[in-house]
Amino acid sequence: MKLSASLAGLLLAVSSAAALAQSAPAGQTTPPANAPAAAAPAAPAQETAPEIRVARPIEMMLTQQAASLSFDGKVLTLQGVSPTAAFAIDRPERIGGTMTTEQFVKMWNATVAMMKNDPPNVALTTLGPVPTQAIVELGAASLSGSTLSFNTVVLDGTVPPNGQLVSLTTQPTVFRPMKEVHGFLKCWWSPYWAQRVCRADW
Repeated sequence: MKLSASLAGLLLAVSSAAALAQSAPAGQTTPPANAPAAAAPAAPAQETAPEIRVARPIEMMLTQQAASLSFDGKVLTLQGVSPTAAFAIDRPERIGGTMTTEQFVKMWNATVAMMKNDPPNVALTTLGPVPTQAIVELGAASLSGSTLSFNTVVLDGTVPPNGQLVSLTTQPTVFRPMKEVHGFLKCWWSPYWAQRVCRADW
């Protein structure tokens, strides 16, 4: 049977391509069609910032809250005290954290004992039923259950005989690790806060 010129050219081209595919250069192998794709390199494991311990004196602002208070002119008594206290540190770096109220009392009394002639000043506020605000000096603290008491001297403002929704915020005060404990603060870096977050470690 006679082939047209165009059909003959097409057959020649196909046969030439097949011959080239069968004669690959020496040393070069063609992977089988069903060979699995090379596995992508594993992503490096994300590093976690290690915990660090702060065991030096450090300046903190502490905040303690309570449901209500009573004041007899000398002793400030907080009822329904929060089981935790918060603290903030601005230098040498920004740090935020918490401690239990028991830890707060232990550190507070150790600090007051070293500052007998100049107890730390505290901003005392109540929000109900009549909002009040005062600056007071707080002496030694005593904790019984959820009741916290301080020897108190009013420096400015008025502390009512009774009040509700109470907040104590200390002035920036240098607190020191207690001699009888080995830890002070345990901290880790939070990328979400872009600062360290700590908890008391005593």
